[in-house]
Amino acid sequence: MIVTANARLSISVKTTLNPLTNALEIKSVVLPIEFSDTITIDGFNTAFMDIVHYTNKALHVKEKRIIDEALIKMRDKFDYKQNFSVKIHKNIPTGHGLGSGASDATSVIKAVAHLAKLKLTPEQYYDLAVNVGKDVPYFLVNKPAVYDLNKQEVIPFKFKHNPYVLLIIHSDIYEKENVVKDFMDYGESLPKQLANVVEVAEKGSLRELGSVLFNDFSETIIKYTPALRAVLNDLKQLNIEAYGIAGTGNTIFALSDNRNLLRFINDKYRKLNYQTVMTRVIK
Repeated sequence: MIVTANARLSISVKTTLNPLTNALEIKSVVLPIEFSDTITIDGFNTAFMDIVHYTNKALHVKEKRIIDEALIKMRDKFDYKQNFSVKIHKNIPTGHGLGSGASDATSVIKAVAHLAKLKLTPEQYYDLAVNVGKDVPYFLVNKPAVYDLNKQEVIPFKFKHNPYVLLIIHSDIYEKENVVKDFMDYGESLPKQLANVVEVAEKGSLRELGSVLFNDFSETIIKYTPALRAVLNDLKQLNIEAYGIAGTGNTIFALSDNRNLLRFINDKYRKLNYQTVMTRVIK
């Protein structure tokens, strides 16, 4: 069985410090995008164990753990007898704020449930997802949504636009836990609110959307990778309608109705040794 696992784009991120727990609560406006890994899942005749491996070398070690965890928890909970071989061909870079590992885990969960003939309810899928990883429940919905990372709650909304999407990906990996730690040390939450982003995403123009986008982690990420500021300034000079840093990774996104302009930017940054991807939003 061959399935795909798409990336997601966090176009705005809001942080709030819980005064009771002193924990950082994170909510994001998220768009699924047509940039995906390809996964092959096959059954095999052995009573040994499930096997997960990658067909290319684009492996960030923490990603494999979440997929192994998903398979272990599925077997523990549903006690099926089959064993599965999972082969993952990576396209989405891991550790760059695009939800790669969580998306792969979700696709593996759904595929194994189908192959093992498990008739899971939405509630069973959700219970499994929240126990595998905090980003996993989003991919069960996989629509434009506000995602509360701490509550693992997905609230879909209707995304009005159909822009072309350009990803400009710096090679450095900045782990989410390190981003959060550094933010707690010297970051600052912005006064902007996600509700304004959702309202404009549903009713306003793409340029109006660009004017309300924000990411509380942006300055923390730029401090770690200063080169990103020059890219953002370049997108501003080129009058891109909407752009920013995606989630907690070293990925910059640009949303535009002008495909040719994004192609020009794509070619420019590819020559500067960034990984670049042209894609679209899944609606």
